[in-house]
Amino acid sequence: MKIAGVYHWKHGRKGSGVFWLQQARDEARLNIIAQKLFDFVGKIISDESFKQWEGLIELLGSESKTVGGLEFLHKYRDFKKSLQQVHDGKATDAARQAVESLILLMKNPSTPQRFWLPLLYDSLKLLNWQEHPLLNVSQTNLLLNKLQELSMAKLRPDFVKDNLPPQGLSSVRLALATNLSRAILEE
Repeated sequence: MKIAGVYHWKHGRKGSGVFWLQQARDEARLNIIAQKLFDFVGKIISDESFKQWEGLIELLGSESKTVGGLEFLHKYRDFKKSLQQVHDGKATDAARQAVESLILLMKNPSTPQRFWLPLLYDSLKLLNWQEHPLLNVSQTNLLLNKLQELSMAKLRPDFVKDNLPPQGLSSVRLALATNLSRAILEE
């Protein structure tokens, strides 16, 4: 089964390759595939072309959630779907679901650090929710701590730079600070 999986993957039949590697329970190769998907998704994280990969992520199925990188891709896909519903004008329930997905992603150790800032930047609408803060104090502190870790990581030479606008980091900081103050007042 491993041989069939590798053969299909190398010959461009990605879905078949993943299927056979799952059947063989080859976590090492599935993690390599997840890393390749990370590299691709990392380049287009705020782009519409992520939809092209949704089918492959769906094919990975729920069994792949035990493999760290693939688990992240599932949660990321769920986050993007919830966020799209919020941008389409759905109610507060969709926004709450998007916040839950964001917190799960940020708490999960399998979420690569290079995704933290783009995730937070994509969540600006949630952080600036007009009616009331969607994140409580502890959730906001978690995100602020992740942002601080990210600021420290930028000093390392192996840091991967993101493709966000120059004001992206300051916009996220301001939104988190505003959300924190509103959450404190509400509690």
